[in-house]
Amino acid sequence: MHVHEPAGSGSGGTVVCVHPPCLTSRLFSGIEDQLMGGHQVVRWDIRGHGSSESGSGRLSLAMIAEDMRRLLDELGVKQAYVCAYGAGSFPALTALLLHPDRFIGGMLLSGSASYTDIRSRSRLQASYISSILAPKDPIAFKAAWNEARTRSEFEALRSEARLGDAARWRDYTAACLESGLERRVRQIKQPVLLLYGAKDTLGGQYAGRLHRLLPQSELYGIIGAKGQLATHEPITTSFVMSQWMAKQEHPELADTHEEREALLRELAEHGVKEAGERGLIH
Repeated sequence: MHVHEPAGSGSGGTVVCVHPPCLTSRLFSGIEDQLMGGHQVVRWDIRGHGSSESGSGRLSLAMIAEDMRRLLDELGVKQAYVCAYGAGSFPALTALLLHPDRFIGGMLLSGSASYTDIRSRSRLQASYISSILAPKDPIAFKAAWNEARTRSEFEALRSEARLGDAARWRDYTAACLESGLERRVRQIKQPVLLLYGAKDTLGGQYAGRLHRLLPQSELYGIIGAKGQLATHEPITTSFVMSQWMAKQEHPELADTHEEREALLRELAEHGVKEAGERGLIH
């Protein structure tokens, strides 16, 4: 596995980032820049993606989760939070299910446990079919174009993505489409942060669904944001993540109603609102 040199001190906890199919952990570079002052951020490329070797055997969600556990062992980290973007939420949720002693909480950005709408499934299915019929470059181009905010970011995302193995892209994509994870997320006992862009109606619906299924979760929307939170909204996203992790490490920060309201006001000042029982933020 290719692991970027872990950034940050880790004093506020370690964060392992999980990217979606066809792309790489470069998606999290902006978040890493924001979090490294108080957290150890681990960016790594899943098998057959970016600079990571393909390995043998078909890639599965359980295999990715096991690689994440092994990664903690290699780094000498006992426990960590997992942060996933988009379809990266599938292996992230799997890691929370299979290794609850190692992954103590999750942060899902525009995440889901099941894609049931035609648009999302068609997009993944198109990636799967294209990885069989087409060269890698057009797939890498489209994946990078959908996420990049600037020309330089697009070039960096595309150049890393095109290094991957199309067979492993297919494996990862198929694993997401066939996961059946939604039936099991109620078993996840760790706390989970769910964050979506308020302009991303579909992403908000999936986040809301996860919020109803997970035993312990918080749901927030970033006002004015679309779905590309990792690349387009790294500052606000990282602020929400930092505040949430601080509450997990120091529960006394939100002991009283007044303290919780103060934290919500702080989020509102950064353009973030709680959703939950009041409905999704649009």
